[in-house]
Amino acid sequence: MTDKEQAAQDAGIRFAMDMIKQIPRDDKMTTECHITGVLIVFWGALWGTAGTEFARGFIESQLRGMDPDVPHEKWAEPVVQ
Repeated sequence: MTDKEQAAQDAGIRFAMDMIKQIPRDDKMTTECHITGVLIVFWGALWGTAGTEFARGFIESQLRGMDPDVPHEKWAEPVVQ
């Protein structure tokens, strides 16, 4: 991991820890509701990133299949029996 990547990761963790410090501790129900909200935000970000990576990989594989000289199912010659 490069220094720039490490700094970005540290900043993200610092952001998350600061957000957790802002959760009200007055009432158990209020605390639980705020923690649920924080989890929804972070899980949404995680799934959004994973979904983006999955979509990018899918699209890139489809585009590679359209390169010249790459066999393609639709345009492949029929199998001689």
